[in-house]
Amino acid sequence: MADSMLLQDMYFTTPEMKRIFGDRNRIQKQMDCEAALADAEAELGIIPRAMADEIMRCSNVDLIDFEALQADFVRTGHPFVPVVHAYKKICQDQAGEYVHWGATTQDILDTGTTLQLKEAFTLLMKRFERLYEVTADAAYRYKDLVMVGRTNGQQALPITFGYKIAVWGFEIRENIDRLHECSRRAFRGQLAGAVGTMASFGTQGLAVQERFLQKLGLSVPPIAWSVSRHHYAELMNDLALMAATMGKMGTEIYALQKSEIGEVEEAQGKGSVGSSTMPHKRNPFRAMELSTNARLARGCAATLMDCLELEHERDPRGASAEIPLFTQICSLVHASVERAIGLVEHLTVYPAHMQRNLGCLHGLIFSEAIMMHLGRSVGRQTAHAIVHELSMKAFQEESNLGDLLKQDPRVQPYLSADDIDAIMKPERYIGLAPLFAERLKQQKDAYFSSSKSR
Repeated sequence: MADSMLLQDMYFTTPEMKRIFGDRNRIQKQMDCEAALADAEAELGIIPRAMADEIMRCSNVDLIDFEALQADFVRTGHPFVPVVHAYKKICQDQAGEYVHWGATTQDILDTGTTLQLKEAFTLLMKRFERLYEVTADAAYRYKDLVMVGRTNGQQALPITFGYKIAVWGFEIRENIDRLHECSRRAFRGQLAGAVGTMASFGTQGLAVQERFLQKLGLSVPPIAWSVSRHHYAELMNDLALMAATMGKMGTEIYALQKSEIGEVEEAQGKGSVGSSTMPHKRNPFRAMELSTNARLARGCAATLMDCLELEHERDPRGASAEIPLFTQICSLVHASVERAIGLVEHLTVYPAHMQRNLGCLHGLIFSEAIMMHLGRSVGRQTAHAIVHELSMKAFQEESNLGDLLKQDPRVQPYLSADDIDAIMKPERYIGLAPLFAERLKQQKDAYFSSSKSR
């Protein structure tokens, strides 16, 4: 579906991710690797400086005949040799003979892929931070807007809408922190030769590797990782966790937009159509997309775990599976974060509907509050039994819990009618809900302040 001209930009990817994981950028990243390798080797006297300079000059994807390159891929059946052949065509003075000196295919493919992932990561992190920002701001904006909280799909106790959003915001922040931590392991390059021993570089292997990766802005691994690809799996699973957070946001908005609840609604753009047959429908398509993409991303991430069991010193089966999975995960997550930002920024909120829903159980959502007050006089367990009995009666008769409490002789000696009315005010039993929304905003402000200082 990511290749669909009609649906890809609507659901599953973005133009930015199509470019990052497209053929031209993939080949360019591989050519960047060859340029850095030649430069490093020239500095160490392994190949002539003039040859390295020519290789660097020619490391431009625009110089390649892509039709000829594609034909060479088909002819050779090899994932990289055609690029080496292309250098021989575009380099002068036999410089093409010095391309790929001492390296093996997986060195370049893995390092090039890592460069693509680093580019995607930079783009994604900026958007994750924007999502964190708009979510924290929304939580603070609605920190005092009282609504009903739900557990097990049922009405439970009053909360605030800002508190609900703050739960998302703290989770987004933890995902961001997790990704920052993971990035210290994820963006390592590869240059180790055929079986990882650097034999083709003689005694200069470590020096070549260090200079090569320094030029590319990648970290140096402690050992070849051809068959040790856990850092890739970690990064993709962390991205899948962020997708899951956004999926949860979508699922929640989907639930709150149900006609029977109607507390929020995703923005309805001009010209949008909810149903081909029911003109009245206002469907939460963006919210649904977040949930769908999260499921797809998790599936891809789980498949990557199967790529970790590899044989001997080289087993390309894992790497072959990684490329489409990386593309899909990054594309799905970027599509989701763009939708999530817009969803939060432009969410329509209906305070009147929230107020209506607070009363639909006729006071039953205050059962805990009543129990806690009554328990001070008769004991917690006794109070629970009394309030439970009256709550079940109120539920079955669809009567008001407050009225039953005021009439009950077990309650009257301890709670007056005015006491009960005061206890059964939603805004008086939201606990520290506004504080948590404020805490998220403070955390967000500190994060961006420290980011600017860095």
